[in-house]
Amino acid sequence: MKTQRASIRFEVEELRRRLQETEETLDAIRSGEVDALVVAGPEGERIFTLSGAEHPYRVMVESMNEGAISLALDGTILYCNGAFARMIDTPLDQVMGHKLGEFVDDDEVPALRDLIERGRSSAIRAEMSLVSTAGDVLPTQISLNPVEMDGAEVIGVVITDLSERRRKEQAQEAVRLRDEFLSIASHELRTPLSTLILHLGLLERLTHRSDPSRLEQNVRKAKGQADRMTELINRLLDVTRIASGRLELELAPHDLGEIVLGVVEQVSEEATKSRCEFRLQIDEGVITRCDRFRLEQAIVNVISNALKYAPDHPISITLERRGSDALLMVEDRGVGIDPDALGRIFNRFERASATPQSGGLGLGLYIAKEIVTQHGGSIRAERRRGGGSRFSIALPLVTERSE
Repeated sequence: MKTQRASIRFEVEELRRRLQETEETLDAIRSGEVDALVVAGPEGERIFTLSGAEHPYRVMVESMNEGAISLALDGTILYCNGAFARMIDTPLDQVMGHKLGEFVDDDEVPALRDLIERGRSSAIRAEMSLVSTAGDVLPTQISLNPVEMDGAEVIGVVITDLSERRRKEQAQEAVRLRDEFLSIASHELRTPLSTLILHLGLLERLTHRSDPSRLEQNVRKAKGQADRMTELINRLLDVTRIASGRLELELAPHDLGEIVLGVVEQVSEEATKSRCEFRLQIDEGVITRCDRFRLEQAIVNVISNALKYAPDHPISITLERRGSDALLMVEDRGVGIDPDALGRIFNRFERASATPQSGGLGLGLYIAKEIVTQHGGSIRAERRRGGGSRFSIALPLVTERSE
């Protein structure tokens, strides 16, 4: 019996000692001498602390511009500094104890899991987007390193804000595009302007002679060059409208076959000059909701591109129903598109290929894509088997003209 009482007294004393240690730890946490976080896990609750001896390092971490995180192996945030909390615009007490995946873009959560798994054993770095509680997206670079804290394996994470770097890169790209645009535009506008000045000089001399046929011919050529300059200027204005979101559409149901046939008639003179024959296969009653003027503009750009790069070859134009879409295909048998260029020919100032006929601002396909996209459709380019190119435009069908 005495042995049993002694054992009980010993257990009571042990419990008192452990309780006193716990109270001292809590007092230290309350007074700021120790930073700590209690994390629940499969093996029970664990306390992670940053003791007073490490105070200088804590001050340094808190003064960093970069975000700093101690991460459990399951992705739980054990500690973060104020910089990280500010990055995601979230109070500190709503960050620690939460999973880091809660503060990244949903599409990047699987990539984050992979990073954490790899960061358990080696240093790793990647770019990732943080999302604040307000929904703002911040581009960052995340660096992970395995470390040990209080005898437990954790992952040290440093997060660098890349938004300023991205703004500089975008500014540099804007300057590059501006310089490229000015170079191309000055060349393309100078050509018709010089020709126009030449014809106006001829007209001035012909007014003193009685040669009506030559006078009419030069007036027609001068008008053609003036029209070309107007077209170039209008394309530049369209790019500005697209970039600023001011390309307004007046939508109404239209017969797409009628629009295509009207465009073919519109470019017939250009086709004659290129010695191209049109081969048409147009389904009747293909109705889509569109801005007729803008959609005509997009189709003209695609067909004109085919005429430019496939002179002396037939151009096949097919319009058909494909499920819930109207599908317009323009096929040529010209030089084709380089595989490396397929992904960028719809960008500004891009050309499908370099040929003697490949002048212009490189804006036609870019404008066509933006117009088609704003109609809820899609446009794609591909190499045609046997040579040449195929452009496909898909637009949503409407069943009745009255819709």
